[in-house]
Amino acid sequence: MAGLTIAAPAKINLGLEVRGRRDDGYHEIVTIFQALEFGDTVHLTPAPTIQGTSAVDGLDASSDLAFRAAYELRGRIGGTSGVHIKIDKRIPVAAGLAGGSTDAAAVLLGLSRLWATDPDSVAETARALGADVSFFLRPGTALGLARGDDLQPISPAPPRWVLLARPDAEIAARDAYTELRPAEWSGGNATLQQVDEIRDGDFMPRLLINDLQPAAIRLVPEVAEVLRALESAGAEPALLAGSGPTCFGLFPTSAAARTAESQLKPHGWWTRTTRFMTPTDDAGNRL
Repeated sequence: MAGLTIAAPAKINLGLEVRGRRDDGYHEIVTIFQALEFGDTVHLTPAPTIQGTSAVDGLDASSDLAFRAAYELRGRIGGTSGVHIKIDKRIPVAAGLAGGSTDAAAVLLGLSRLWATDPDSVAETARALGADVSFFLRPGTALGLARGDDLQPISPAPPRWVLLARPDAEIAARDAYTELRPAEWSGGNATLQQVDEIRDGDFMPRLLINDLQPAAIRLVPEVAEVLRALESAGAEPALLAGSGPTCFGLFPTSAAARTAESQLKPHGWWTRTTRFMTPTDDAGNRL
């Protein structure tokens, strides 16, 4: 079988509220995952072993989530097949955009075809690797509950253009949650209301909240400067993307987002203009 090329989209969280700490040590959250049209590209080629080089500098392939996905899936199905994995990396590392998770999901989706794997094994492997990986098996717009792994697909969010902006820093999700203070938890009502708005074909920027934002600012104070710059450039609103340090601003048009990007360029931050992933039909046509 010939090789495959799979898109691996980035994501942002259209709201992320923390309800409290669970008995298992994780946090109970309410969030909306939103896939973007910007992302990585994963290339898979049949090979006698699982092989390739991590696209992340300094990271051994055995520690790369994309390669772990291949090993875990093969172990789950009891197979012996291999694959060569190559990733065109565009999503920054430890940026809150789920770059590792989307690459892992792309590997699973590709291997489901290369290895003729049953869907249940793919889904179980994704769940074992993390909530974000499960989301990217069917990227779009979804409500995430519990640890974020209770996923409920919802209607596509009304289209928005997105300006991503990231200072030269990294924040591991674990560090962001460790830094989070109980006084910063919220009940999840704003995000649940946003879900209702989206289901009705609407979108309320004022409802967007990310409880991890204060923690991210304490870890990387420059995050506050990025948010202010996005707001000054007309973002409605500006918010931390996931666990950070990437931030995003929402804009109604491509022109507005690109004008804002030009205003942020002098700061020297990494920026990228994109938009919410556009839903497609089974033939790949935009809806």
